[in-house]
Amino acid sequence: MFNLKLSKMMEDVQWSFISLATASLSHLLLRIVLGKELGPSGLGLYTLVFTIYIFGMHFAAFGIGVALTKYLAEYDDDLPRVKGFVSSGLLGSIVSGSMMGVLMYLLSGIIAIQFFHSPEMVDLLKITAFCFPFIAMQKAVIGALNGLRKMKWYAVVNIAQSVSVMTVSIVLVLLLDLGVRGAVIGFVAPTILVGILSLIIIREYFSANSADMNAVLKEVFRFGFYIVIANSIGMINVQIDSLMVGHFMSEIDVGYYAVAIIFVEGLRLIPDSVQRITTPAIANYYGKQKYENIHELMKNSMLKVLAITIFISFTLIVLGQFLIEVLFKEEFLPAYYPLLILLVGYSVYAPILSISGALAGIGKVALMSKLSFICAVMNTILNILLIPKYGITGAAIATSISLIFTASLKLYFIKLYIPKPSAIIWTEGPEKDVLR
Repeated sequence: MFNLKLSKMMEDVQWSFISLATASLSHLLLRIVLGKELGPSGLGLYTLVFTIYIFGMHFAAFGIGVALTKYLAEYDDDLPRVKGFVSSGLLGSIVSGSMMGVLMYLLSGIIAIQFFHSPEMVDLLKITAFCFPFIAMQKAVIGALNGLRKMKWYAVVNIAQSVSVMTVSIVLVLLLDLGVRGAVIGFVAPTILVGILSLIIIREYFSANSADMNAVLKEVFRFGFYIVIANSIGMINVQIDSLMVGHFMSEIDVGYYAVAIIFVEGLRLIPDSVQRITTPAIANYYGKQKYENIHELMKNSMLKVLAITIFISFTLIVLGQFLIEVLFKEEFLPAYYPLLILLVGYSVYAPILSISGALAGIGKVALMSKLSFICAVMNTILNILLIPKYGITGAAIATSISLIFTASLKLYFIKLYIPKPSAIIWTEGPEKDVLR
């Protein structure tokens, strides 16, 4: 089932890229519409709510999707075991997602008023809470499809989510004039629908063997525990700047900073696509002790991603101000200088991101949690120190420094724990280059 021929690998990368490109484009178009329609303040409020949703989603999913990707890739030739993991993962996702939804609903007032000083955010967070069980199921399905190498269906689910969110949100904001509330409903309602429909895709892997399910569920939750810690702390690394800007400054500043973030997120598109393929591939190679293949895969992936990242960064440096004025409005130009600073950090981080799933692929999830914690603490401290003095520029400086530190730390431990072959034989065989 797990065939690593070049044609299959390239096809998987293409589907992964298409899904992420669609998500990125939908995200960009939606933010452009919201920025022009709602202004910096409305975009800032929406960004804060959506950031909290993204953070809560990682707890709701509880790392189950990543666990399914690893185990299904590792046991790809054992159908009963695959069914056990899929069924257990889905059950676990419903439980963890429901718990997170209840928690978010109960804490919405504290989060909105005590931390962000924004009473209008309370109802928006309560609306958001309803979609957590469904996004958790969707993440479990996506993780299973990734592990099973069904990347076409993986792309279908992601594309359906992205396009439906963009479409419904624009209709509610532009045509029905529902403002920020319409934008929030615009991502909650499609998430619920897509989460339910995604179950149809993997229904053939459902199993009713409760004895096996209980044992596998424990294993999935054990693995997921470390993943959710690592991912959630990792989200702090990625989102703490926006959250701290929201805490220390106004929603208008959040809106400016959101525009800078939108552009640099384009740098994650290629490495994110590649990572979806390298993670299960590394898990498969590692289980078969094919360390030469792992090193070839990582080296070629990083080099290709680095070249593409440098090109995109240079383009944004030259055309950044023009693009901000054309896509948004002239009033969003304060986003340009934070954008330049963020490009430095993301350019260094992107190549490492393309192989950052390697530690999860070889089972070092506890280490991932520790590394994420160290990086998140440093990032948080830097944001607290720099934002009150330098505003959104300080947030960009803190984020870039943290991304560079994170990339260096991850690369060090990936090299440390993946055995280095005594001599790598470079051939023109089908597994030489995932991106060729």
